[in-house]
Amino acid sequence: MTDLDALDVRILNILQENARITTLELAEQVGLSPTPCARRVKRLEDDGLIQRYVTLLDEKKAGLDLSVFISVRLRNQTAETIDKFDRSVRAMPEITECYLVSGAHDYLLHLRVADVGALRDFLRNRLVTIEGIAETESSIVLEKVKYTTALTLSESPARR
Repeated sequence: MTDLDALDVRILNILQENARITTLELAEQVGLSPTPCARRVKRLEDDGLIQRYVTLLDEKKAGLDLSVFISVRLRNQTAETIDKFDRSVRAMPEITECYLVSGAHDYLLHLRVADVGALRDFLRNRLVTIEGIAETESSIVLEKVKYTTALTLSESPARR
């Protein structure tokens, strides 16, 4: 883990809220001059803590009104079955997240589609065609209560 001091944490928290902030604005908000601020951001990027910068879209305005979580259980957990499943899922743009999980199911998928018809088509024609799937269970999101991409950061205990 990267050791973060209070300035690093402030920089990262600000960037998580607005990645398009200028270096000058960021420097002013954290109390640094622009050059040292830019160096810190570059170090955080080089260390891999900042992986990339993205644009978050409004799902409804993009026509992807339906958010669905799908639990998947595989017939077996052989390396071949898992590899085939992983490759197949990566090739499906509707799936925005895929997690290997513990418990009664093997995977948890999150996907965005236009409507129930698109979900039905996805399940019938795409997901269940993946070799090795034993069972799926879908949960349609009725309301998004909380959503954030920001991680809660605190200063490293060694630097406090």
